[in-house]
Amino acid sequence: MVRSARLGRQPANRPVAAARPADRRLLLAAALGLVGSLGLTGIGAAWLARPPAPAGPVVVSALTARPLVLPASWLVRPGAAAAAASERIDLAIPWSDLTGSARPGLMRVTATRAPETEAPLSPARRYARFLTAEAQLLPEGLMRRRFRAGTPFEGEDLYLAEAEGSRFAARCTTGPVPEPDAACLSEVRIGSLALRLRFSAERLPEWGAGLAGLERLFAPGP
Repeated sequence: MVRSARLGRQPANRPVAAARPADRRLLLAAALGLVGSLGLTGIGAAWLARPPAPAGPVVVSALTARPLVLPASWLVRPGAAAAAASERIDLAIPWSDLTGSARPGLMRVTATRAPETEAPLSPARRYARFLTAEAQLLPEGLMRRRFRAGTPFEGEDLYLAEAEGSRFAARCTTGPVPEPDAACLSEVRIGSLALRLRFSAERLPEWGAGLAGLERLFAPGP
């Protein structure tokens, strides 16, 4: 009789054993839900931490006596440019905005405060010891000079406006480059600003319109 009673209790224990897998499934679902919540919270926090993109023009007042008002879409680093103590701005200006033409592409401009030094040598004199004797006159008032092999500028040509290049000069890579829109490098000074320019060699014939556009933007006011 005792044995029969024990055997009679065994079926009552089976639901408890069957309930354990269900409990594990509930715990797993709860853990996955917690991980998902934490992930969404992290994504939300990262999104909220992103600096807001400027909606309108950005005013830069640290570089020039007259504040510069620039379209936000031109700024490569909007937060840095808007900082009160910013000593540099990086811009990507569409050629269409700069020259009023329908030309595609960008001029990349890095603007800093020009050093207070004596007038530097003209580009023609600065690079004279690296150049060959060859000189080729081009349309739009440019002269092309070639750099000698074995010099630091091998593989580049020098383009000068008005012979000495005091108003405009650019070094352009002659072979294939990873970024064709930045094949040419030019440095100009407008007012108290030193501008470092990068642009496509295809835009060289428009150097006058591009420079005039930069002068409208950065020249000191009356």
